[in-house]
Amino acid sequence: MKTILLLFSIFLGNSLYSQGTISGRINSSSGESLPGANIYLEGTYTGASSNADGEFSFSYDEEGAFILVVEFIGFEDYKQAVDLTGQDIRLTISLNEKFNQLNAVSITAGNYGSGESEKVVVMSSLDVVTTAGALGDVTGAMQTLPGTTTNGESGKLFVHGGSSNETGTYIDGIWVPQPYTSSAPNMAVRGRFNPFMFSGTAFSTGGYSAEYGQALSSVLSLNTNDMPDEESVNFSIMTVGVDAAGTKMWGNGAITASVNYMNLKPYMELIPQNYQWKKQPEAIGGALSFRQQTKANGMLKVYATIDHSNLSQFGNGVEETVKSTPLNLSNNNFFINTNWRGLLSPKWVLKTGGSFTSNSDDYSKIENNLNQTLRAGHAKITAKHEINAKIHLLIGTEYFYKSFQQIFSKTGTAGDSTNGFTEGISASFAEAEVYTSAKFVVKGGIRFEYSDYFKKSTLSPRLSTAYKFNDKSQLSLAYGWFYQDPGYELMVDNNFLQNERASHLILSFQNTRNGRTLRVEAYYKKYADLIKYSTDEGFQKTAFNNNGNGYATGIDVFWRDDKTIKNGQYWISYSYLQTERNYNDYPGLAIPDYTNTHTVSFVYKHWIENWRSLIGMTFQYGSPRPYNDPNTNGFNQGRLKPFRTLNISWSYLYKQNIIFHASVSNIPGFNNVYGYNYSPFPNESGVFERTEILPAAKRFFFIGCFITLSKKGELNQLDKIN
Repeated sequence: MKTILLLFSIFLGNSLYSQGTISGRINSSSGESLPGANIYLEGTYTGASSNADGEFSFSYDEEGAFILVVEFIGFEDYKQAVDLTGQDIRLTISLNEKFNQLNAVSITAGNYGSGESEKVVVMSSLDVVTTAGALGDVTGAMQTLPGTTTNGESGKLFVHGGSSNETGTYIDGIWVPQPYTSSAPNMAVRGRFNPFMFSGTAFSTGGYSAEYGQALSSVLSLNTNDMPDEESVNFSIMTVGVDAAGTKMWGNGAITASVNYMNLKPYMELIPQNYQWKKQPEAIGGALSFRQQTKANGMLKVYATIDHSNLSQFGNGVEETVKSTPLNLSNNNFFINTNWRGLLSPKWVLKTGGSFTSNSDDYSKIENNLNQTLRAGHAKITAKHEINAKIHLLIGTEYFYKSFQQIFSKTGTAGDSTNGFTEGISASFAEAEVYTSAKFVVKGGIRFEYSDYFKKSTLSPRLSTAYKFNDKSQLSLAYGWFYQDPGYELMVDNNFLQNERASHLILSFQNTRNGRTLRVEAYYKKYADLIKYSTDEGFQKTAFNNNGNGYATGIDVFWRDDKTIKNGQYWISYSYLQTERNYNDYPGLAIPDYTNTHTVSFVYKHWIENWRSLIGMTFQYGSPRPYNDPNTNGFNQGRLKPFRTLNISWSYLYKQNIIFHASVSNIPGFNNVYGYNYSPFPNESGVFERTEILPAAKRFFFIGCFITLSKKGELNQLDKIN
């Protein structure tokens, strides 16, 4: 009887509290199934995991109100209230990807980075200094990226139809007023800084952050190394000179000192040159880099350089006096940069620093002497606040100081002619970066500047955004206004002028997968308030105003492949540019003489294990540039030959700490012509005679030996050679 009653009670209980089932499917917000998700009733052991198709199903005995929880790694937890009555429940649940800034979309419009600190990486730090033809110069390596134009007679960066002075250079966020060496007219310069000093490079072709100003076209931002791995001593013996460097470390600090000497006389007397020299270029310099870790997870850096160079070159103009009388140039440059970065709190990062430059160029020719001296400084403080994981705020203020002076004198005459200017620019900026999800980000900023020389202020809005289609592809858009002072020489005695202005609109698509990167970028840049002037019969500039204008539009394509060829990597850059501007003494809108409509670069590097060698090759092509021929009607209607060069390099790892390196530029010996020097006056036949502007030599040869001494014997200078 008891058994019958027990069976009856169990039957009655099951009929009153019947078992139900919860089933369904777990998807991502994009509709992809998520296998292995955990689904359970909160506070119970009842639950299941999703299968390969994202499906799940489990039975329950519970009754009443419960919370259904879904958890999956990399996605936000999902919770839903359910009322359990014994009935079957069918659910389709979409999970949102958990926000992680490391995996979130990054704004790529106009941005090219190198080094682990940069989120947008298309070139590694080693790439920058191992590109054949770059000659160990950061600027030379950047010229293999799309958006740039190669000007062999300059050596500087020309970006998106802008002139070379439209690129701002920064080290650790601090302004570098004089980033290039000094040279004779139409002779290429180099960047002043040794590339092995930098751990990362950020190169923006436009649309950059509100943190940066005084640059109409682009920004090159260099980040110095942090603490070295160990103490070392480096020696370099090269066909163009020698240098030595040593690093000393202590518990939480290090100092690196270097000295270098360059003398091109032995090389130029051996290799035929296109120009005659009275004194070939000679330079001596030194650098000091100090790093000290501080409290609050801080890092103090001090970087200083001092250089002296001189040369004496006979001109290649039409006039006989130009050919027979040398131009003498002596340059002295001192630069110091100091900055500190640390945590004020877990969510506040403070960065402050400053720089000072003193640069003096002394020119002399016959009895004429010209001294140009620039003294400039920069002080800056920024604070970055993480409001939460998805919202970041950057605020800052800075001050630029410029003092430029020209002194002209003539032998045998009394008194000097002196002119110049002094300017201070105060600036403040604020920028917010907001992630609505890991796939979409918006960055908006504003920058304010005031010049005490022009007595004018400017306000620059900046806006950029990016959307990530998937882990491989994304689209970016950037827009902004950018202001910059006119050139130093144009500002002398012209404080009634104002800043020149450019607006940028950039649309960029990037796809990265399986070690391959494709970038396609379209842009439109509009110039306003460019400096115009007239030239009188004595070739003096008069009637200055801000009535100039112009535009630049084009498409840049970048393809990099590190996967297809074993031990090999290559990248291809293509740029299409259409630009005109009415500035300087141009009679109207015209194509600037420093631009190419089509530019192509191909860079290849291959490691040969059996030879312990890195082989590099670079080919560059630039379609014919315009030039102005006074013997014809029209302005800038002439066209030069296309620019072509093929460079190779070979780095041989003789021992782990000894490297031999050789490179040759323009192996085929292409006859590149960079323009023409015309006589200012016609000859008896009414013709303006001319001479060609040529490279210093048809080819450039380099051989060097790089030796590193360290305790472990594992360090070398592979990142220092080109």
